[in-house]
Amino acid sequence: MTQSSPPATGRPRSTDRDHDLLVATQDLLAEVGYDRLTIDAVAARCGAAKTTVYRRWAGKPELVTAAIGHLQNPGRIPDTGSLRGDLIEMAATWHDGDARRDTIIAGLLTAMTGDSRLRDTVTTTITAPRRGVFAAIVDRARRRGEITGSPDIELLGAVIPALTFHHVTVLAAPIDRAFIERVVDQIVMPAFTAG
Repeated sequence: MTQSSPPATGRPRSTDRDHDLLVATQDLLAEVGYDRLTIDAVAARCGAAKTTVYRRWAGKPELVTAAIGHLQNPGRIPDTGSLRGDLIEMAATWHDGDARRDTIIAGLLTAMTGDSRLRDTVTTTITAPRRGVFAAIVDRARRRGEITGSPDIELLGAVIPALTFHHVTVLAAPIDRAFIERVVDQIVMPAFTAG
């Protein structure tokens, strides 16, 4: 005779509540930034108890990372049939003209310099998957014969994120498709095709 697990106690976890908490976190990040965001403020914005947040996320870095992940899906690997097209689609997926999201991410990246826990969480959940997408695009282009030399893939993988971060934070300019195409056409593609 087998024993069954005891029935779960309490209410089942609500995905609607998860969504509300993530949106509240995004709103507060846009309004006050990472440093001034608190779990109390997120809970209050949703009319929830602080324990509701902590049952879902270990702390502020994990909550914020989940909220950023909720803004976008970095895991999609575009396949347009060309390296250029794939790079443009990849970057366009990450930077689609949503100024609010760009502001949130820029503030988050700035906060990462002083918060190793946040940096580790963001690296694991956002940066590493994006690097994986870039690596898959480059690998596919190499198999198609579009990359003939030995470019520094790690360095080239940092070009688009670095320039878009500079564009948003230093120049306070939105990222649009024309900017992405300029970066790909004038910097990234020449580096990939140089002898």
